Amino acid sequence: MNIKDVEKWVDTAKKGSSVVYYTGNLSEDRCSAGVRFSKNIAVIPNAFAKQAEEGKIDFFQKRKTVMQKSATPTRPIFDYIARIT
Repeated sequence: MNIKDVEKWVDTAKKGSSVVYYTGNLSEDRCSAGVRFSKNIAVIPNAFAKQAEEGKIDFFQKRKTVMQKSATPTRPIFDYIARIT
């Protein structure tokens, strides 16, 4: 998915439609961009953020990993979802 795809999806999707635009731990991945991930990791999330600022979408997260009570819990993984308002 690229910025043009985001814009096209927002312009053509029906109200209530949703898309998973990222799977992982976005806040953590943004901080470590260039270490483990592509430096362009924020491009698509930022494109969706622009659409949210215009009131066209809402954001949701869905946890994919089980929460652990441990001294060394595993890294939480989420689906980051945008939904047409």
